[in-house]
Amino acid sequence: MRWIVATPIMLLVLALIPAMAPVVTPAAAQTPEGDHNQIVTSGNGTVTVAPDQATVSVGAQAQHANAAEAMAEVGRTANQILARWQQLGIRREDIRTSSVQVFPIYNAPREGAPQITGYRASYALTVTLNNMNLVGSSIDAAMAAGANVVQGITFGLRDSSSSRTEALAMAVREARQKAEAIAAAAGLRIRGIDRIVEGNVAVQVREMRAAQTAPGSTPIEPGNVIVTAQLTVVFTY
Repeated sequence: MRWIVATPIMLLVLALIPAMAPVVTPAAAQTPEGDHNQIVTSGNGTVTVAPDQATVSVGAQAQHANAAEAMAEVGRTANQILARWQQLGIRREDIRTSSVQVFPIYNAPREGAPQITGYRASYALTVTLNNMNLVGSSIDAAMAAGANVVQGITFGLRDSSSSRTEALAMAVREARQKAEAIAAAAGLRIRGIDRIVEGNVAVQVREMRAAQTAPGSTPIEPGNVIVTAQLTVVFTY
């Protein structure tokens, strides 16, 4: 009879063989079938709501022979706008300086280098209004104070959380309707939801822009703000 002497290397290999064998757990054995019983649909929700907040940007432009004079003029106009807005009851903390610019103006001679002929300065103020009735009157007051530029008006929502929630709920309902229609056509029944993946939820603010506006009564129609939501739902059957 021949004897085999086990070396340390042989013992190590024998010890590792059980660990290398595949282990099948009950959970792993149950997953392959269920993962394929899915219907994936997308949903969209749209909510239209009247805006309750507006931002108005107005300003002044002036041109003079030197930069200091141009800046001084638009600065005086800005102070007059601030005073008029405060007379309307607009709080100073709702107003901010949104732009200050000064740049040279050049001539274009047929020969030789361009020469500076003056300077143009601009100063813009932006006010946030929670009283929609003040939108038109704030523009009128700014024009009366010397403003000669309206950079834009934006309408939005102070708090869009409820509209976002409503849009998401509408998106889920649409996704479920699609899944139930598919399941019914295929002779299946929806049993539950595996997961929901939220997509884009956005508030589409409405913007109005104008280069210049003449003084006078300014009627404003804010229209509506649109809140949209998209998502994907994985249903099981």
